[in-house]
Amino acid sequence: MAMQLDNNARELAITGALLFLVGLLQGLVVEHFANPRMALSAHLDAVQSGMAVLIAAAFWRSARWSVKTEQVARWALAVGMVGLWLGITLAAITGANEALPIAGEGYSATPKAELATTAVIGTSSLALLLGWGLFVMGLIRGR
Repeated sequence: MAMQLDNNARELAITGALLFLVGLLQGLVVEHFANPRMALSAHLDAVQSGMAVLIAAAFWRSARWSVKTEQVARWALAVGMVGLWLGITLAAITGANEALPIAGEGYSATPKAELATTAVIGTSSLALLLGWGLFVMGLIRGR
């Protein structure tokens, strides 16, 4: 039995599948980053986030919300997941460690790289909280 996805869920599914694929590819080159431990974190983040977005897409039609709330949830979820992966990858490339001190221990980057990485990871984390929060509320309302 084929799962029928509406356009919004399909966009999320594509985002999740692409993020999963990018994570798999990144796993092949982890040792070539300035901080391989951070690159491994980015690889795992992409694979896990891609699966999470695919799961959200599968249940997207079960949520009940307004059109505007659905748009905000979808964009926050997609932008947050991709943005978090980008931020961690940026830290792996530059050696930035302030936003993620455990994976970044022993590495350092320029103040601009640290600021950019922290901004991307922080903004993405807020978007994730918003997107997943709205999704869970929509699922609860859809019962």
